[in-house]
Amino acid sequence: MGTLKVDNLQKRDGTALITDGAASTTLLSQASLRSAGVGMILLKTTDVTSATASVDFNSSLITDTYDKYIMSYQGVKPVNDTVYLRSRYSTDNGSTFETGTFSYGYQHSKLGGTATGGAGDTSSNYAENNWGAGNDANYPYNGTFHIDALRDSSTYLSIRHEFIFRDSSNNQYVIQEGWTLSNAVTYNYIEFSFSSGNIADGTFTLYGMVK
Repeated sequence: MGTLKVDNLQKRDGTALITDGAASTTLLSQASLRSAGVGMILLKTTDVTSATASVDFNSSLITDTYDKYIMSYQGVKPVNDTVYLRSRYSTDNGSTFETGTFSYGYQHSKLGGTATGGAGDTSSNYAENNWGAGNDANYPYNGTFHIDALRDSSTYLSIRHEFIFRDSSNNQYVIQEGWTLSNAVTYNYIEFSFSSGNIADGTFTLYGMVK
């Protein structure tokens, strides 16, 4: 199979679709991509290059335009050792955060070993996991959150998270976990952080799934 590479691509009328290898932002807007049936729309990428307390996605991104949101991240490292990745949710663009009890469960497999298992638990106010992250160099979190019902007050919030990481005891795992929060509200803001200390590094990208 061959590969066609172009620097410039135009319509018959000469309107540029791609110029010097870059897509036209005018013709390839979010609205035009949604109309064309493109399923997943890139909304924002945050690249953490120095220690920061949290990564936030606000009401300019989380709207009724999308039913499901996906947050994909790579290279995420905590400043502190043995800290827990977590998220929390706001109905008023981060002025206050929703409180309540998250129901939590997970399944895991140890990489390079035979240990497998799963369990359930609860957490208060944050969708926080039970896996203490190590801050060793070159062993960051990499994973994806699938977040449903942010904008549907008749359906409770549900979150699915798949990731690979190295814990504070230098064990590596692949894990699938999930949370639900039984509050009948609509959300427009998400904050990601660690349970203690800052995020040292990482790239966080939010996508919206077209209805």
